Amino acid sequence: MRCFVALKLSEHVKSKVFHEFENLQKKNLFNGKFVNKENLHLTLQFLGSISEEEIEETKKELREIKFEKFNCGIGKIGVFNNERFIKVIWVDLISDKIEKLQKQISSKLSKFPSDFKKFESHITTARVKFIINKEELIEELKKINFRNLDFEVNEFVLMKSELTREGPKYKILERFKSF
Repeated sequence: MRCFVALKLSEHVKSKVFHEFENLQKKNLFNGKFVNKENLHLTLQFLGSISEEEIEETKKELREIKFEKFNCGIGKIGVFNNERFIKVIWVDLISDKIEKLQKQISSKLSKFPSDFKKFESHITTARVKFIINKEELIEELKKINFRNLDFEVNEFVLMKSELTREGPKYKILERFKSF
């Protein structure tokens, strides 16, 4: 079973982010795949394909993590790899507590190799296949602003990801609450 550990976003944040990218999609500046509203999240640790037994062990390890709830803001828009070669469009999440939580999770789950060269707190919003108008796309991305959009983080989740023709389907296997 393909699994990962994530932060879920509040509904109002998902709606606002999705709305901005829905507007961008209408401008037809690139071909690619936008992330469905219900799938917007921050990956804290990708686990890959793991067995039922490993899932149960992982749940036990994650239950040991203690963290206080914290506020998180939505920041700037960014791209991977860079503006010359855009493959992913993302939104920054702002909180020094996210990296601390990610390090705790990574430490507990050290048997799973991290897919991060360096952890970057971001929400993937679109995967780019082909750009139609790069200059206009970059300009439109710069116009998107999420000032004063924040939410409370009071849990992280262990998710199962099932790849389908319609895109990935995510299911929460367990929630891990703050104290």
